[in-house]
Amino acid sequence: ALSRRAPHADLNDRTGTQLRVAAGFASAVRQLPAWLRQPHAFNQPVAVGTEMLGVNIATSEDPECDDYVVACLEELGVRHVRMDFSYGSCGAAAERLLQRVLAEGYAVFLDILPPLEDAKVLHVDAGAQQRWRMLVRNVLADYGAGLVAVEIGATPNRGKWSGFSMGSFMAAWVIAAEEAEGLPIPLAGPNISDFEPLYNWAFLRAMRRSGRVSDIHTNNLFVERAVQPELYDNRVFGRWAGKHLKLNLFKKTRVLASISQAFGINQTYCTYTCWTLKRLKRWHAQAEDKSADFLLRYLTIAAASGAFDRVYWGPLICSRDGLISCASDDYPNTDNVSFYESVRGKVADFRKTAAFDAFANAARLLQDTLCVQGFSGDNGLFHFIFEAAQGGEFHILWCLDRSQTPLAQLYPDHALSNARGLGPDGQEYGMMPIAVTERPLILRWANAQQAFRPLPTDLAAVSDVKRDGILVRPLDTRQTVKLAQDGWQGVVAAPLGVDPQAHVARFLPQQLEHLDVETTLRNQRNRVWNVQIQGESGLQTVKLNRARGIKRVSYHFRDSKGKRHWNNACEMLRRGVNTPEPLAFFERQRRSGVQDNYYVSCFIAGSFSCRDVFAAFKQGESSFRGRSRQEW
Repeated sequence: ALSRRAPHADLNDRTGTQLRVAAGFASAVRQLPAWLRQPHAFNQPVAVGTEMLGVNIATSEDPECDDYVVACLEELGVRHVRMDFSYGSCGAAAERLLQRVLAEGYAVFLDILPPLEDAKVLHVDAGAQQRWRMLVRNVLADYGAGLVAVEIGATPNRGKWSGFSMGSFMAAWVIAAEEAEGLPIPLAGPNISDFEPLYNWAFLRAMRRSGRVSDIHTNNLFVERAVQPELYDNRVFGRWAGKHLKLNLFKKTRVLASISQAFGINQTYCTYTCWTLKRLKRWHAQAEDKSADFLLRYLTIAAASGAFDRVYWGPLICSRDGLISCASDDYPNTDNVSFYESVRGKVADFRKTAAFDAFANAARLLQDTLCVQGFSGDNGLFHFIFEAAQGGEFHILWCLDRSQTPLAQLYPDHALSNARGLGPDGQEYGMMPIAVTERPLILRWANAQQAFRPLPTDLAAVSDVKRDGILVRPLDTRQTVKLAQDGWQGVVAAPLGVDPQAHVARFLPQQLEHLDVETTLRNQRNRVWNVQIQGESGLQTVKLNRARGIKRVSYHFRDSKGKRHWNNACEMLRRGVNTPEPLAFFERQRRSGVQDNYYVSCFIAGSFSCRDVFAAFKQGESSFRGRSRQEW
């Protein structure tokens, strides 16, 4: 840090500061070709550090919340924490928690920031500058020796959240650098939010020219806008460019690390990342389970990239985006990513989510390992191999959402017989799954000699997992079996714990046609009837879609009705829209197109459809099933 210092800039030189940052943007544009040449896939073995993972923490006015936080950190198995600290933190609950975690021996990464009102005027208001200087001075004097590092400010590229402009952030940085002069305390910044590398370059360049560049380069690398952690980011240069420039999580982490190297910075931290349940609920009824899946998928890629020295997950406690729900719908006006100020709700109501267990499992699995092989293919399959320091190896694999591929296509029987299959939370499955789905599967071998490593070329040869257009959703009680047999192709949702092939055989159309008919619901162009299929509880409804005449021709250009029934039901249930559970569909391909096709679902007695709702109100009814027209 000392070798990178230069004479400090004039704090009140507002125009000069803004010009330096603006010149930094122009300089950053010239770096684009080099950034775009960064690899977008695994390219060499990566040693994952023993302290790669951390978590953002805060507390409430209740001292019991401190106890709860420390107990959860112990359960998570992480020793690195990050805290936000501002003017109101001194002498309050935040300082109480800070003292507690330092006394407990946790490595604290402290983010110091001014309140939004002062952040807006820090570059022009002498009073705001003096208040900021005193906070930095006092924090460094009281706690500096016990901190891992001090981060200055937060999300300067999100002025609406933090209050910072380019000039006011640089004023905060210059003051902090002056106060830290001669102290052995690393300074971190600039804490850019999301993936906007022009800001990273521009701010680091301005920081260096103002007197001191950061010792740790920080960025909050969210990937929510790409929807899934592995997808190419279409919002940087558009959908076409996103695909061809291959801006995925691998490439993003490496671009940020390359910026660190350009400024002589040896460490790059992701200081805050998460998925908000508010966003996940748009697509997933089981949003908390989806958050756990995405968490492990994100951290696996982050570890395999080798670009981040540490990733802090955050926040620890929050109903919208925490590892623990505080059971309160109240969310602060300032987003937690800019200032995770306090915890809402009562300790007695706190509830650990699936993401908590997934993070604890990731901490046990990923830290202190060697990632020896990684595959992230355009075919929608992702596969990573890690060697554990204590011996043995494990593989983490998954597919893109709504798809799957047979596990037997990747591993021989003898390798699977020696492996343990675990879910994202680290719990072992009672029976090895038959397919890789969007939910990460962990295969673990106690003896590395028993493990089988699929070659990247073999993984690349796996057909596109979305090519058949059949949607799949992972379930805790069933697994989807795809098959082509006796001229039929389709899928069956087989209950866990049963022989999947034997169960599938009971759903083949020639078997369905010979079952006793309980009730015929329709027998016109399409036939609908109820049966009892062995191995299933209650009644099942079978729908035969007869393809005749022009329908056969149309099925050359669109999916059969049976397949559409299956996909629609899967997607409705994924999004939380009630519909009978899909059990199977089959279709027979001919040169003339799909002919007869079958769809099977659970039967729900006394059920109704939206057509019944609309018909009732059209006929003048004031309510339907106890709800008014407005409620419906």
